[in-house]
Amino acid sequence: MSDMKKGARKPKDSPEAGRQIKPELVTSALIAALYALFLIETIWEGSLAALAFSVLLFAIMVLMSYFVDRGKLHKKELFKSLIYVFAGLSALSMIVELLRYLNVPGMAGVYWAAVLGIASAIASVAIIAGLIYLEKDELKRLYVGLGDKKAAGLGVIGLVLCVAAALVGAYFMFGGNAIGQEKFIQIAASAIVFGILAGIVEELWFRGLLLSRILPLLGESQGNIYQAAVFGVFEAVIFYTITGLIAYLPVIFIIGAFTGFYWGRATLKAGSMAAPVLLHVGLYILLLLPIMTGLMS
Repeated sequence: MSDMKKGARKPKDSPEAGRQIKPELVTSALIAALYALFLIETIWEGSLAALAFSVLLFAIMVLMSYFVDRGKLHKKELFKSLIYVFAGLSALSMIVELLRYLNVPGMAGVYWAAVLGIASAIASVAIIAGLIYLEKDELKRLYVGLGDKKAAGLGVIGLVLCVAAALVGAYFMFGGNAIGQEKFIQIAASAIVFGILAGIVEELWFRGLLLSRILPLLGESQGNIYQAAVFGVFEAVIFYTITGLIAYLPVIFIIGAFTGFYWGRATLKAGSMAAPVLLHVGLYILLLLPIMTGLMS
């Protein structure tokens, strides 16, 4: 016979029982915050609205960190370090917007874009290292490694074909032969370096960090669709940042989501993002080199 009286409430099983934040909500909030950071850079750059919004983002991330520490986050081990990372990113964005609002020299233009790209690459490596240290994680769980050698080999072939097509097309069809060999080599080197940085960083974020964190929550199929949709939005935002064109955004979103889904499937199948990284780098070079050459010719 049970000693509990009829109608009495059962005791809580753990100190974390009770109301908890759904992990899907937290993930969505983190991704929304990341895109808000990009939107700040493109739409409200250097304005008081950008500064105010960056302060709001930082406050939201601090609140999320509080929920983690208080044990109000379900499956918090999946998100604890990631939330701290986003809190740091939002703090950095707030500082940058403050400097821009104060018209500090060197905080805009091509120079700042290059600095931001390098900083993103360094931050990605630091985040991976931090997760491995704080969460006792492994590189292979983040899909960092060679994985299936056959898939990696196909990635190498794809990269070589993309680079070759980009060089030939840019030189003979987009005016590369008219601007001089030395200048064309400089443009090609710039496009290749940017393609390598962007390809690696984006794969680390989407097929590494995001996909590895979302799979335990949504499963393989839905998790891959989720990260693909997020990647599509990311590519659309980047396209708008560079061109300012709105009409093509749906097309760019579809292309980004499709490639993100394919690269996610390839990552899961091979157990590594090696092939997607190589293909991603090759695709960026294939797109960037002709465009940059055409603009400079």
